[in-house]
Amino acid sequence: MDTALRSTGFVRRGHVWLQDRGDGVSGWLGFGVAGSLDLTPLAGVCFRRYDEVCRALGVGIPGTPVVSAPLGHLMGDKPVWRWTFEPGGDHAAVASSLVSAFVKHGVPYIDKYAKWDALAEELVAKPESLLDFERARKLAIVHVLNGNTGAAGDVLKRECERVADSADVYARSHRAFAHRFSLVFAAKDDGRIRRTLF
Repeated sequence: MDTALRSTGFVRRGHVWLQDRGDGVSGWLGFGVAGSLDLTPLAGVCFRRYDEVCRALGVGIPGTPVVSAPLGHLMGDKPVWRWTFEPGGDHAAVASSLVSAFVKHGVPYIDKYAKWDALAEELVAKPESLLDFERARKLAIVHVLNGNTGAAGDVLKRECERVADSADVYARSHRAFAHRFSLVFAAKDDGRIRRTLF
């Protein structure tokens, strides 16, 4: 994969490949592995400023994409969901096929979302595009990065109300996140976040 990706500017960093887009933005390519030789590519976009807020809140893993999608999902007609590297097979040809599909379908996805304003606007307009368990957290961070701590507090408050009667892992985790969020950002917004959440 390193050889096949070399011309694209994606460089291996641990278990993923990153492409520096400047201004703290990186294209991201990761793989879900089924068995030992089947790769399911995922394309995504990382933002250093998003990672910095996550670090301040004690959540997330640095270098994890804000948005990502399986390459097969991006391919439309006749998607390929995994590339199989057979023992003794032509691995260079499989890697070349994977990279060609990634350049054709994954890179345009990265191009679209590598601009913070476009990504933030779409996530706020279509919050349902985010997974249920990450929606409130990601939207709150997006709002903070856009300078709107009030909207962030509103998102977290609604989710706290939605899970108020639940004691499952997600509900406890969300309440803990909302509390940390109020502590980190209350001083930056004269306490509005704290008043909104609690």
